[in-house]
Amino acid sequence: MPTQAYLQITGMFDLNGGSSLSFLLIIPALFVFFFQQMLVGRKSYVTVSGKSAAQSKFIPLPKWMKILCYCIAFIVIIFVIYLYFIILAGSFVKVWGIDNTLTLQNYRYVFANGKKALSDTLTIAIISTLLGALLSVVIGYIIQRKEFPAKRLLDFSSLLNYALPGTVVGIAYIAAFNKRPILLTGTMTILVAAYIFRYYATGIRSVIASLQQIDPSLEEASASLGAGAVRTFTHVTIPLIIPAILTGMRYLFIHCMTAISATIFLVSARWTLLTTRILESMTELQFPQASAFSIVLIIIVFAADALIALCMKLYSMQFTKEAKQKL
Repeated sequence: MPTQAYLQITGMFDLNGGSSLSFLLIIPALFVFFFQQMLVGRKSYVTVSGKSAAQSKFIPLPKWMKILCYCIAFIVIIFVIYLYFIILAGSFVKVWGIDNTLTLQNYRYVFANGKKALSDTLTIAIISTLLGALLSVVIGYIIQRKEFPAKRLLDFSSLLNYALPGTVVGIAYIAAFNKRPILLTGTMTILVAAYIFRYYATGIRSVIASLQQIDPSLEEASASLGAGAVRTFTHVTIPLIIPAILTGMRYLFIHCMTAISATIFLVSARWTLLTTRILESMTELQFPQASAFSIVLIIIVFAADALIALCMKLYSMQFTKEAKQKL
């Protein structure tokens, strides 16, 4: 159905027909959401409280199962490395499969003709990650800690963009923001909005899952000592859920850098992306240049992922150190 919706718009120029097909995909998303709520909505997952408690130990796996798991993991790792190696090798040849002479011309092409795509992608990804992280914390906290009539609706709407295929989301944004009074097509705003509201769902779920493990009595203790709601939120709640926030930022940034399905409808001459440049190179049979663009994108994503992982590790070490000093 996402493919048919895409062809309906790009092949037949029928925006209404594509939108109708896209709307039908909301039905299974609704079913899965309410089924998940029915299964886990009323259970308690508190593991962090003001009281000390005994820790349960994991049951060790049998030796043969460990060996089997290691073998499966090794095969998967080798396969993934092989795929990356193909892209890396392809980025250093003149004509992939025809003239395999080693050259750096493809990378010169990337940094000469792809500077705008590189800067635009980084700018949009950083802005989307920061705004998405802020929204994830606020919405996740409201859903988990507050009670109000539209709570379920807010929870579902935060997941809806993520549940639908990217093609459908792109069509929806074009249909909604292609006319006045809200004309956003061709601007950075529509790209940032598409990224945030499509991928911030993971950050929201991380925050909710983290808050489910934290006993509300910790926040109540802060309030009982005279701290206001804002101070309790910033000095008690936020420090406890920083790993969840960083996890959401990690996911959001990676997907902002690598997304293509939703944003292929939203890019313009003013704002272009690395993923669309890769697609353009592939359609023009410029496979070495596409590989070079891909390697640059992979390096940026891996560097950002390593930086966020380092921040999580440093925070964990600092948190453990402060806990030991208090004990």
